[in-house]
Amino acid sequence: MPIRPSMLALACLAAPALAFAAKWEKVGDAGPVAVYVDKDSVRKSSTETRAQLEWRWKALTDVPGADPPRQYRLERQLQITHCSNRSYAVSEGTRYADDRGLDPVSSYKYDESALPYGVPTPRTVRDLVVTYVCSLPEPKK
Repeated sequence: MPIRPSMLALACLAAPALAFAAKWEKVGDAGPVAVYVDKDSVRKSSTETRAQLEWRWKALTDVPGADPPRQYRLERQLQITHCSNRSYAVSEGTRYADDRGLDPVSSYKYDESALPYGVPTPRTVRDLVVTYVCSLPEPKK
């Protein structure tokens, strides 16, 4: 999906504020990538838990399906998790060329009513993320 100018502008404006306001906690890593959760972003309801994730790649990674080819080092995602059955889906995200989240190269957003939920493979980083967000209490307001 191409980057819309309005999305790019919003991402550029929000990225520095998000990065400095977030309380990123490392959840796990798998060689080339480490994943963090912003503890303050966790929002729980009776059926779902929403959390902001940050995937930090050690080397530049290709943006899937990008034409022309583009690379990124950091990806921020909004993950929705149903803790009752350990299913999750990613509803939106932005990929950045730099490791500080200031140079966006692509973004995506999906219709939440049509998200494909899946169950993470055991003992993977995504499995650690699901376990972590489901164990957190909602932050105090």
